[in-house]
Amino acid sequence: MTRHSSVEQDRKMIEALRNGPISSVEAAQMLDIVQPPSTIRRLRKKGHEIRTYWTHQSTEPGRPPHRVAKYILMREAS
Repeated sequence: MTRHSSVEQDRKMIEALRNGPISSVEAAQMLDIVQPPSTIRRLRKKGHEIRTYWTHQSTEPGRPPHRVAKYILMREAS
């Protein structure tokens, strides 16, 4: 299985969500997930309850913040 397969990205995202909230920027930068919203959509289809909250976060030091999604795992699929 490759590092960028959807299965691997789903695994990395759910593991991160078990440890607490994660933003789309953090998922892209720290987990190397190319399209965090697509990963969240797949996890929701599998039955995971994931809430989305909107926040503002800088993508680089000194840059103005962007509106980004913060994902919170409420309940795992049974």
